[in-house]
Amino acid sequence: MDIRQLRYFIAIAEEGQITGAAKRLKMAQPPLSQQLKQMEDELGVTLMERSGKRMELTEAGLTLYRQALNIVHQMDEALSEVKETGEGIRGSLSIGVSALSAYFLPEQIRLFQQQYPLITYKVWKGDTQLLSQWLERRTIEVAIVRLPHSLTNCSTIPLEEESFVLIVPAGSPHSGLREIHMRDIAEIPLIIPSIPGLGIYDLIVKEFSTLGVEPNVICECPDISLIVSMVGAKVGASIVPRSAWETHRSEQIHGIEIAGTAISSSAAVVWQTGRHLSKAAKRFIEMFS
Repeated sequence: MDIRQLRYFIAIAEEGQITGAAKRLKMAQPPLSQQLKQMEDELGVTLMERSGKRMELTEAGLTLYRQALNIVHQMDEALSEVKETGEGIRGSLSIGVSALSAYFLPEQIRLFQQQYPLITYKVWKGDTQLLSQWLERRTIEVAIVRLPHSLTNCSTIPLEEESFVLIVPAGSPHSGLREIHMRDIAEIPLIIPSIPGLGIYDLIVKEFSTLGVEPNVICECPDISLIVSMVGAKVGASIVPRSAWETHRSEQIHGIEIAGTAISSSAAVVWQTGRHLSKAAKRFIEMFS
């Protein structure tokens, strides 16, 4: 059994069918089926069983799948390290970004691009749970997230702290204000950013609790663009990081400074601790150190 067969087996296991795996591998179905049979004959066990139109891993198949992932990743990392011993940086840098941290990324890529013009980029956007999965699977090497986060086994470089602002619909009773006390915001119908694995919701709610008031939360939403649209449609107001407000400024919403609170948040660069990083990823991280 060789590394090529392990890659074939991983594709079959993840796609759940020969057809999908063949398309993914850009090869014909019969040779792929033959490779699976050869592996089963060599090992003397059944690796996959048909369940309707799909193929399910047996217990032995699941064990091989887990080991195959480790072996292939180790091989890829070894080859990557060897190839990168030469001078100069080429290749692709895969970056993940969360909804409330996307505003920092374009400028950072522009600055990095000036230094390393031969690098190309793959940018993935998702919540913290997805970013964690992508880091684990090496779909991405680096992620930019909003603190506090719940990612595990990750190294973190916090970026600059920023305050929060209240955004309200234009023409609302509060839209003429330049400043409002955090305690007074509790009376306003609020749409709160709530993203799986993101601590901003708890941060805001705990601040209200410290002030001895209970916020009037009418909606929780994971998408900042949708939050801004709902505020513009006069569904309610929202408390968002300043960068989110500055990015989404429009005539339909008005931003108000918040007094009586010290709550703040920052974005952060994270990557998996102990994993091999490409030179491109290392250089990108160095920009923030």
